[in-house]
Amino acid sequence: MNRLTRIARSQQGFTLTELLVVITILSVMLAGLLSVQMTGQTTYLIGAHRVEAQQNARIALELMVRELRSAASVTAVPSATSLTFVDENNSVIQYQLDGRMLNRTATGCATCTGVATPVIGGVQTFALTYYKTYDGATNTGLTTTLANQVTLVLVQLVTGTDESVASYSPSNQQSRVETLVRLRNM
Repeated sequence: MNRLTRIARSQQGFTLTELLVVITILSVMLAGLLSVQMTGQTTYLIGAHRVEAQQNARIALELMVRELRSAASVTAVPSATSLTFVDENNSVIQYQLDGRMLNRTATGCATCTGVATPVIGGVQTFALTYYKTYDGATNTGLTTTLANQVTLVLVQLVTGTDESVASYSPSNQQSRVETLVRLRNM
C-alpha cells in the first residue's frame, strides 16, 4: 500500500456529538449576525423616513413661501387648507390639500396649465392662518377671513413619508415646519 492510502484509512471521522456542537455554535453565531443585520436595517429605514419627511416639508414650504411673499394680492381664503393668490406675473396660484397630497394649481399665464400639480405627498397636517395685523413681540395677531385684509399668513405643515406606515412603527417619522409669511407687495 502506498503511504496516502494508509493515512486515509487511519483517519477517523467526527462523532455525532462533535457535529451537533459545531452546528449549535454556528447557529448561535448566525443568529447574532442576523440580529445585527436586522437592527442596522431598521435604523437605516428610520433615518431614511426621517430624511424623506424633512425634505418633503422643506420643499413645499420653500416653494409656497417664495411665491406667497411676492404675491400681488390674495384673492380667496376659502379654508384653512386652501389659499388662492395672484403672483407678480398676474398668474393665479392656488395651494390646496387633497387627502395627503398638497397640490398647486396655476392659471392665467402662457405656461400655466390649470391642472393641479402635486407638490408633495405624505402631508399629515396643512394649516393656514390669515392675519390682518401681527405683533411679533407678543406673537399675537388679529386674524381675518377677508382676502383683501390679509397681510400675513402663518403656514404650518406636518409631513410624513409618502408610503403608508403604521402609527406605532418606529419608521413613522414626522417633520413639522411653520413660518410666518409677510406679503411684501400688499
